[in-house]
Amino acid sequence: MSPEVAWAFLLELTPENPQDGWRWRERRNRLAHDGEPESLLASWVASRGERLLFVGNEPAGVLDDVRVVRAGVSDPRAGLAAADVAEGWVRSSHLGAVRRAHLLRPAEGHPNVILHVSEELPPDPVPLLLLAADLADHEGPREVSRARSLIRQAIG
Repeated sequence: MSPEVAWAFLLELTPENPQDGWRWRERRNRLAHDGEPESLLASWVASRGERLLFVGNEPAGVLDDVRVVRAGVSDPRAGLAAADVAEGWVRSSHLGAVRRAHLLRPAEGHPNVILHVSEELPPDPVPLLLLAADLADHEGPREVSRARSLIRQAIG
């Protein structure tokens, strides 16, 4: 999907055009019946933004920054205990300022800050399908399982 289509799908915006509306419903139906919907969703919306891994001294401080929207393991709806990792979305125009403010440097080992970067910020809290896609990117069994559950919840 193009970034625009990916965001429209994640924000659950139903297209006005009947042909596009049919595609949107077909994608939701595929997710509902796929054995690994988290992998399918992650592949469809890979263009939603860039995922950057950092190390910082106080990851929790990143989540208190008004320029960051909680996501992935840092979203309470994920139900995953990840107090040592901060994950969120940041506008590409704010990335440099957020990095400087929190002294974030590129991760060479285990990251403790994960920033998803896009032109616009998603709403806070992020939509369930976006939360699921962010969790699926982790590829760990707990995150993948929770992503699958959130997809089922989002598409009913």
